[in-house]
Amino acid sequence: MVLADKLLLRSSPSEDTTPETGIMLGHALSIEHTKVVVGTDLMKSSQMMKNALIAGLVSSGVDVIDIGEVSGPVIAYAAKMGDCAVYVTEFRQMDLMSGYLLMNKDGGYFGIEQIRHLDSIFSGKITLPDYRSLGTVKRYYNAVSDYNNKVLSILKDTPGGSMVLNCNCGLSTDSAPQIMNSLGADIVSINAHKDRNFISNSLSTKEADILHMKILVEANAGAAGISFNRIGTLLRVFDETGIPLTNEEVLAILILYMKPKKIVVPMDIMWFIEDVYRGKVKTEVSSPYPDPDAEETEFIVAYPSAGDVHDAMAENNADLGYYDGGFIFGNVSYSPDSILAAILITQFCGNNTISETVKSFPEYYTETKTYRISCPKADFVRMIGENLPDVSPIDIMEKEGCWRVYMTGGGFYVSLDEDSEDIVTVLAESNDKLYLISLMEVIDGLMESCASGQ
Repeated sequence: MVLADKLLLRSSPSEDTTPETGIMLGHALSIEHTKVVVGTDLMKSSQMMKNALIAGLVSSGVDVIDIGEVSGPVIAYAAKMGDCAVYVTEFRQMDLMSGYLLMNKDGGYFGIEQIRHLDSIFSGKITLPDYRSLGTVKRYYNAVSDYNNKVLSILKDTPGGSMVLNCNCGLSTDSAPQIMNSLGADIVSINAHKDRNFISNSLSTKEADILHMKILVEANAGAAGISFNRIGTLLRVFDETGIPLTNEEVLAILILYMKPKKIVVPMDIMWFIEDVYRGKVKTEVSSPYPDPDAEETEFIVAYPSAGDVHDAMAENNADLGYYDGGFIFGNVSYSPDSILAAILITQFCGNNTISETVKSFPEYYTETKTYRISCPKADFVRMIGENLPDVSPIDIMEKEGCWRVYMTGGGFYVSLDEDSEDIVTVLAESNDKLYLISLMEVIDGLMESCASGQ
């Protein structure tokens, strides 16, 4: 996604991702930060890129806390030791040039405006201090144990079920197997050693990517499966028959199990998820968590970007968040944490069956359609604001050129294409197939009324 790419601050295999970028970033961060936590993934280029960043920070008078090679959840939790944190990583695809993922003190990713602010500093001139005011570098060795102890302290005393765990020779191996073992879970752990040369499969649901895990799960009767990405921010869950779950199905299970008071999701989230949260999906699961007071519950939708989800979680003190495949737990940090998500799923399996739970979910139908507009975006925004009431919505939420519209039997999401001046995308959803067909006819009429801007 374009917004997620921006939050990586030039983290891409392009010519502008160089050690010089790290030096410039260090200078830019020094304007508003005096202490920065730095960590890396296992990529070969990450050490070089980290050293360049530290050079830029120290030469600008910033003190650095170097926590070494750690997973994404670990550095997000450790970010509170400084004014912010920088994770030297490339989490979209391994073996590309490392980039810089910026985190706030609470572990949440820098928002778009923060990135733009840093970009503006890049082009300016920064006066560096003399040698008497250089920063310092301190090595901190307990970041992983700090995170592991924190996770153990917030979990319910519930034994886990049986799980085939694939760490893909990445950094989740420092946390997930140990914590699950402490809970008494029956773990079959593979690729649980760190290896920077290991080539892992994608977390996609393509047959070639899931075949190995499917075979392993089927060979361990009664066990489910979990596979991590290399830095512990994303995961793929497999039920007891080896079938991979979608991210939305995993989120639904976490909602049913954790019973969060407040949850933050992007505006384009499936209506199925909101129905699960509001109790409209009648699926019973065994859970040690109490039912929240109805007056304290809140389903919060944010503009679909990592920074906006972070801001909404922080402002509302939310328990659970979700964005683009990442599960966020407010009582640890505001960064995607697949390690804690995996542990909660393992505990869920102690008294529940993933396959039976997913099978009990009702079927929801979705349709995505693009429309071409012949007017400026500003005119379309004005027209859709005028015409939306005509489709008899129950509720409308609007944020920065996105609309989430609630209808009697479902809903639809409208968004302007950031990369095109004349494209609008609509995602409609309902658990009634006939209603969805009629809803699309209503949407067609709405788009026809708004497309010309008159």
